[in-house]
Amino acid sequence: MKNAYRRIAAYVGLMAFVVSVAFGQGNPGLMTVSALELQKGTQIIGLLGFQLGEIVSIKARIIESNTKGDVTLIEVLDVNGKVPPGMLQMRYTILEWGNIGRAPLPVNQILRLRVYETGGMVGIPIEAMHETTFVQTEGWGFRTSLVLLNRE
Repeated sequence: MKNAYRRIAAYVGLMAFVVSVAFGQGNPGLMTVSALELQKGTQIIGLLGFQLGEIVSIKARIIESNTKGDVTLIEVLDVNGKVPPGMLQMRYTILEWGNIGRAPLPVNQILRLRVYETGGMVGIPIEAMHETTFVQTEGWGFRTSLVLLNRE
C-alpha cells in the first residue's frame, strides 16, 4: 500500500515538473513583460498575425476536438484572404450581439466570419496547486481565442 502511494506521489511530482517546464514557469530565459507595460498600450500580436482586438475576416470551419470536456474548435483557413502558415485551430466564443445567433455552428461547414482575437492567462499556477490540491488542468499560461462577431 505504501508503495502505491509513493508511486502516485512520484507521478504527481513528475507531472508538476513536466507542466512547469512546458509552460515556462521558473524559466529564467523567458522574456519578462510587466502588466504596467501592457496597460500603457503595448500591442500584442495574436496567432492570426494581427493585434489582439483588431477585427478581421476569416474563412474557417468548426471542428470537434478530442479533448476532455465539451470543447469545440475553429480551424482558420484564411485571414483577410491570406492562408495562415500551418494548421491553426483555436477555441472560440460567440458574441451574443452579433448576427451569428445562439444555435451551434455547423461542424465541417466552411464559414466566412468577422472576428477578433483576445487573450489572457488560463489554468492554475503550479505553486497554487502545491499550496492546495493538485488538480487536472491545462497548465498556467497565456492563451488566445477568437470572438466570433458576425457572418459575412
